[in-house]
Amino acid sequence: MRRWHRTSVVLLILVGCGYLIAACGEAEPDPVPMSAQASEASGSRTGSQIFAATCAACHGADGEGAADWMVRDEDGRLPPPPLNGEGHTWHHSDGVLYGIVSEGGLGLGFGSNMPAFKDELSHEEIIAVLEYVKTLWRGKEIDGASLLETQQEFSQTDPYPPAGG
Repeated sequence: MRRWHRTSVVLLILVGCGYLIAACGEAEPDPVPMSAQASEASGSRTGSQIFAATCAACHGADGEGAADWMVRDEDGRLPPPPLNGEGHTWHHSDGVLYGIVSEGGLGLGFGSNMPAFKDELSHEEIIAVLEYVKTLWRGKEIDGASLLETQQEFSQTDPYPPAGG
């Protein structure tokens, strides 16, 4: 019952955010693919929904991050970096990215205030949100190489950990 209640609250928040974005004159989001619509019908959330509910408050709706993301605050912590390919997120392997989301910024020694989501998000939800973040890198390059292809090379030796691992 509690899980249903939390899911309902999250869905209401997402709907409210959608109306707020539309009211602000933002461009409409890309159409939801059929596989994502099937996920919604079965009750699971898509990566973009998880991002909107858990990541966007700090990293920005479009993954733009804090303006001063490379400058440590008075506590020596780093602000939220961009996740849209403008920062350094793409040069971490899938395994490292998974660990950051699961264990938080301090849990892996990154010196950030990023909270741990291992008790809030399932293994599948963490992977879904990371796969969504990768969509923000499409069409972006560094030194003539695709960010997506470069990150895939990093991830060859460090894939997402298995569920429960």
